[in-house]
Amino acid sequence: FHSIAVLLIGVHSSSAFVVTRTPGAVMMPQQQQQLISPATQQRGCSAIAMKEKKDVLELEGVVLESLPNANFRVQLDDTEQVILAHVSGKIRKNYIKILVGDHVTCEISPYDLTKGRITFRRR
Repeated sequence: FHSIAVLLIGVHSSSAFVVTRTPGAVMMPQQQQQLISPATQQRGCSAIAMKEKKDVLELEGVVLESLPNANFRVQLDDTEQVILAHVSGKIRKNYIKILVGDHVTCEISPYDLTKGRITFRRR
């Protein structure tokens, strides 16, 4: 008899629990590795699939203009380039206000250097 694991969706990976079909059995994150096949472990996969940040440029800049829908025009410090940046979910969730003139950190994809995501507001 094998118990089938079900992952709770919407829970952060460090505090996620796996609920099994066995009544009253809840596994801690350290015990989740036992549910994964050895072939999956060799590939570096985990029980909880999280998107990794790959190929992201982190640059700092100054907010020039505030646009509708939490979009901003940001001038990057290293160059004279102005990008269109939107607010990341972490900043939106914590109600961090971004004003014109604020120094911010932006993540920019190397595939489209004209758009980015504001991930941090410096004081």
